[in-house]
Amino acid sequence: MAPSSSRSSSRLARAAGAERMALLREREKLTRRRDAAARQLATVEQQLAEVRERLELIDRLVPEAANVHPLPARDGAGDGLRGAAIRRAAVAVLRERPAGPAAPIHYRAWFDALRAAGHQVAGKDPLAVFLTQISRSPVVRRGAEPGVYLLDLDAPAALRARLDRLHARLAEQSADRDERERLVAEIAVAERALDEAERTLGDDAAGRSGADGRGRAAG
Repeated sequence: MAPSSSRSSSRLARAAGAERMALLREREKLTRRRDAAARQLATVEQQLAEVRERLELIDRLVPEAANVHPLPARDGAGDGLRGAAIRRAAVAVLRERPAGPAAPIHYRAWFDALRAAGHQVAGKDPLAVFLTQISRSPVVRRGAEPGVYLLDLDAPAALRARLDRLHARLAEQSADRDERERLVAEIAVAERALDEAERTLGDDAAGRSGADGRGRAAG
């Protein structure tokens, strides 16, 4: 190959490499923006669902109130799993994987696995709703790569330890009413998270509890 041709090929390779790196960085930035927008949309969808549920409760309690401004009929987006039911079904899918429950998985592959198991997620953007719900699960944590998640099988033990610390701090508070109320609220949140974690992980949680000797007493 002639020297000039070799230099031209080398410059082209460097230019292509630089362009490829720039595109990879842009892809990563756009992926983060897409995921953030999906989470925001799912949050709004959840808020709309909660408002509608409250309106429907009022309409059941006071039927004449519904005659003033009747609610529009639900569309097809109302069919499927919602809220905690999404989290429970999603974790159940991972627990059945041959790779093991704690193996990392991208949320899109996880969503596809959930649908393959016969589940549907309610909402105008089911994938966004799914992403928001798994992010709220007490037994799910982010992986090292963008969009990757995995089950935290040690979550129940960590939550029990947190509850122990909160109860100890509450016992030390005798005069500061605001601090006591804050601790009581934190304890309630942690207890709900622990209950969901233990129910969701099932035998996996029980096995971990037995291993560290910190499981709850039966009954």
